[in-house]
Amino acid sequence: MAYICWMRVVFILLCAVLNLASLNAQNASPAKKSMAKVVAGPMLGYAEHREVSIWIQTEAVQEVSLRYKLSGSSSWEQVKAKPNELGISRFTPALLSPGSSYTYQILLDGKVWECKDELNFKTKTLWEWRTPAPDFTFLLGSCLYINDSAYDRPGKAYGASSEILKFMKQTPADFMLWLGDNTYLREADFSSKSGMAYRYKHTRADSNLQGLLRAMPNYATWDDHDYGDNDGNSSFGLKKTSRSLFMDYWPNKTYGEDEQGVYHSFSWSDAEFFLCDDRWFRDASEMEELDGKKAMLGKKQLEWLKNKLVHSKATFKFIVVGGQVLNKHTDKESYNLYKKEREELLNFLVQQKISGVVFLSGDRHHTEILKDESVKEKLGYSLYDITSSPLSSGVSNVLKTDEAKNPQRVPNTLTVEQNYCSIRISGKKGERIALVTCYDKNGLVKWGYQIPESELKTGADKK
Repeated sequence: MAYICWMRVVFILLCAVLNLASLNAQNASPAKKSMAKVVAGPMLGYAEHREVSIWIQTEAVQEVSLRYKLSGSSSWEQVKAKPNELGISRFTPALLSPGSSYTYQILLDGKVWECKDELNFKTKTLWEWRTPAPDFTFLLGSCLYINDSAYDRPGKAYGASSEILKFMKQTPADFMLWLGDNTYLREADFSSKSGMAYRYKHTRADSNLQGLLRAMPNYATWDDHDYGDNDGNSSFGLKKTSRSLFMDYWPNKTYGEDEQGVYHSFSWSDAEFFLCDDRWFRDASEMEELDGKKAMLGKKQLEWLKNKLVHSKATFKFIVVGGQVLNKHTDKESYNLYKKEREELLNFLVQQKISGVVFLSGDRHHTEILKDESVKEKLGYSLYDITSSPLSSGVSNVLKTDEAKNPQRVPNTLTVEQNYCSIRISGKKGERIALVTCYDKNGLVKWGYQIPESELKTGADKK
């Protein structure tokens, strides 16, 4: 009898253990699922006639899916991806319809992720040989600093609010052009791969940034702060690691040649953009220019740029460089510290009679338009350098220097505060105009300036 009672006690205890294990398993399952999340994104990368790129970063997810359909259609297409070691997935839905709008969803391990923003993308219009070049607008900016007190320098925070990105999202535009310093690697970051990866992830997780990245396609190059250390050059020891991370976080179509640098190009309507890499091949800016071989872009990249420019039939040819190109009145990091190589590029424009060139740059923590009229006699037109900076980092002290009265500056374009710019290309064939507009951190217009197509003609084109 005692034996039977003992067996009953064992049976009851065993049942209790099994019930507890079952309850824990039930509780653990939802907890595990609740860990799955989107860290950043989705972000729209490049857009083409029949293909687009979409990027997303997740945590605790085994499989990410992209489901998309033509707007107004009930038929969904779906592609899947396995996140890489950083939790990043990239999708390139292909064979899309040109000039069309699509709706899409993100699925995490088979379940639809609810996003606060509407998720849409558009393909480029197939206008070539059919219609006049479409009008379009793009945003541009540089120097995005997201505060992180544990790793920032002591004292007053260097970064301002990222609220400016909310107003950028609301500014009508076809795409965003990131001019460099798109994140700021701190001293604790650029000494290791894990540190750099942390900084990218921290910046990209900013909620205001995510809204902008979802709103329109994004194209990017880098400058020193998202390449490595301050004023970094070709000697940076972790340059390959830095390039790999840039490729992870910016879904451009291509990245340099022969696995070197991040330079690339793309077209939009009748404009072409040449995004240069001013760090990978760069000689130290402190180096004396004794033999004329001091390089910023480097021979390989410069030859790529020359060939692209000669081949281009674009009305506007935007050469994008992280630092200023035409400024002859600065001792700050810029092409002015590489005069021989700059002279080589400008002489090439003259010799090859390249029309429509406009430089776009960042870095300086102030915005301005510079104009180089010294080339006009030989080239047939003056060159412009449109600098847009900063988005959220500290502002420059240019007003306290000799550059405050830079004779190259287009009057009333100097802006020393957080700001961003847009450029709208519009007008009939042969009469296209680039309208540059500068906005303050609240999205209010500071100034505007027009550059007509007719002003960017070489002597040969004017005949």
